Amino acid sequence: MTMAGLEGEKKFRRGPGGRPTRREAERRHNSLLATAFRLFADKGWDGASIDEIARQAGVAKRFIYARYPDKKALLVGAIERMLEEHVGALQVAEPLPDDVEEGLLKFGKRLLDLALRPETLAFQRRFFADVDRYPDLARQFVQQNRLRDAVVGVLAAYVERGAIEGDPRLRAEQFAILVVGIPQRIAMLVGRGPAADEERRLRADVRLFLEGCRKG
Repeated sequence: MTMAGLEGEKKFRRGPGGRPTRREAERRHNSLLATAFRLFADKGWDGASIDEIARQAGVAKRFIYARYPDKKALLVGAIERMLEEHVGALQVAEPLPDDVEEGLLKFGKRLLDLALRPETLAFQRRFFADVDRYPDLARQFVQQNRLRDAVVGVLAAYVERGAIEGDPRLRAEQFAILVVGIPQRIAMLVGRGPAADEERRLRADVRLFLEGCRKG
């Protein structure tokens, strides 16, 4: 192991026998996935080496390979961690408002804030630039997108209440394109605009969505 790797290992506490405690192992794993995601987003597939990921995360390479057989599997893990964090940020303790427009505005604001984070935009640029190199990963990303499932859950609740109609999965795609798709593309090209413009666009997008699927 390199001296840099040894220094990184010192950041973590060890339990009896020199092994890391369960909590420290979780910290190492979280540090690994956060670092891998950041480096993949910053440097792309070729630029983010296992050696550099290990060094910056402060873990040994054997720690990585004990959990992920190769760099592709590590990238999948990093993406899944990002999605889990985003899904967690979308979930709130209080029930959805009875007024569907109010509820979708609140939910859409949280969704948009996640989509326009600098790290999310950086990842999107890299992912779409290199997507032809790992089509299986792209297919998995589309088929098992937990973030999309969170949108489906909110819209399904309003369908059940009778506030809107239609297939919640199809409605989720339409909602995401209106609320997130265009603002995210703009932000990727020229950066985020003023908050007032984002708020105005969000309100217009939610109303347009509801015109197409509101009951009655």
